[in-house]
Amino acid sequence: MLLSKAIEGYFFDKSAVYSKNTLASYVYVYRNLVDYLGDKDIEAVTPEDLTAFITHIRTDYIPIRFGGDTSPLSNAGVDLHWKGTRSLFKWASETLGFKRPDLNMPRPKFKRPHVRPFTEDDIRKLIRHCDYTVDKSHRGASAPFRQRRPTAKRDKALILVLLDTGLRIGELLRLKIEEVNFEEGELLIAPFGTGRKTKPRLVVIGTTARRSLWLYVASLQHSRLSDRLFPMTQNAVRLLLSRLGDRAGVNDVHPHRFRHSFAIHYLRNGGDIFTLQRLLGHSTLEMVNYYLDIAQSDIALAHRKASAIDRWNATRPF
Repeated sequence: MLLSKAIEGYFFDKSAVYSKNTLASYVYVYRNLVDYLGDKDIEAVTPEDLTAFITHIRTDYIPIRFGGDTSPLSNAGVDLHWKGTRSLFKWASETLGFKRPDLNMPRPKFKRPHVRPFTEDDIRKLIRHCDYTVDKSHRGASAPFRQRRPTAKRDKALILVLLDTGLRIGELLRLKIEEVNFEEGELLIAPFGTGRKTKPRLVVIGTTARRSLWLYVASLQHSRLSDRLFPMTQNAVRLLLSRLGDRAGVNDVHPHRFRHSFAIHYLRNGGDIFTLQRLLGHSTLEMVNYYLDIAQSDIALAHRKASAIDRWNATRPF
């Protein structure tokens, strides 16, 4: 079977398992794979072919991006090619019954980028700028014109729920009104598609986020329990948060940073890694341990700054 035909079958099978975002990213990976190897028989692909492909992606590949940026792929982009290639050949081996050529394909090593959680001041600024937008170009006004934003309740609720639950953006946007339990302060996160890759779970929201969410839902007109809680696209949410960040003077505001912030603050405040794993919906502790390392390093840094004895000793040694 030609590589392109196998890829077609892979997408047909996985469309009920993987999210649209994952599948869209793998379209990019497999296009690069076919461009590099040619549309050969999938059973003729060798381990050497795949190792050479990953090396090419890491060292020689020139991405084509909007805006003309041709800088090399990030470490995460290279890792995506490794994961996508492994996923394809695992499926092909199970479906077509041939020996996998990818089993010994070395995974590119890289350090995760430093995760910087939102501060309390960051969140207060973002919430404050949900209420009004400032138009500095308003004619005839001696000062910038402030206009109340009609989506303020929705935007506050979205920010506080993201921060208080650590939900992935796709999970948040799949939520239905009927999956919110206001009395218990719980959200039911349904599995994606067939549930083969994700499992249902309950996440908890605190009093502040629950109040904001209730005010938003109460303001909705003609809504049904089966309606989506936030009927927006992922790109719309990203654009909304980015613009709020620009107005509030908070850098790097994007959906996944709220997830990082939730996890790190949870651990800083005494939460345990196993409960955090369940709340985040991770199948392993790998990412949770990464958050734990950050939280612990933050605590060590704070101690070095605040240690009474060290501060005393700096001015008058014991």
